[in-house]
Amino acid sequence: MASLNQATLIGYVGDAPKINQTRTGRKVASLSVATTEKGFTKQDGSVVADRTEWHNVILWGKLAEIAEKYIRKGSMIFVQGKMRTRAYDDAQGVKKYITEIECDSLQLLDRKTDTSATPQSQTPQSQTYTGGDDDLPF
Repeated sequence: MASLNQATLIGYVGDAPKINQTRTGRKVASLSVATTEKGFTKQDGSVVADRTEWHNVILWGKLAEIAEKYIRKGSMIFVQGKMRTRAYDDAQGVKKYITEIECDSLQLLDRKTDTSATPQSQTPQSQTYTGGDDDLPF
């Protein structure tokens, strides 16, 4: 049987994306996205609180450029990608592991801005971007 590595999130961005460049000049953006499961009250009257999870998301190339231009703290986004785990050594030399979602598809879900705002400050709405770096129109 085949396997599938796919993560899909709809959530709010926790802070402005951190933008870096590789040695070859390719942009990479990293950001955190919060998803929340709403709490509820059980039949016996006990309350189950909201549960918020934070997800690390990585965007490459054109997706990173879009993130840099349009995504801000509090932006609502749809992210689809693959789960990746990588290891690194912290400042004390201790090996740490981090799991990230390497974004393949991004959709900005914020509501439209005020029509009296300048066109440069408006965010494109419900636009889906994919990770392809080619400029082919088809």
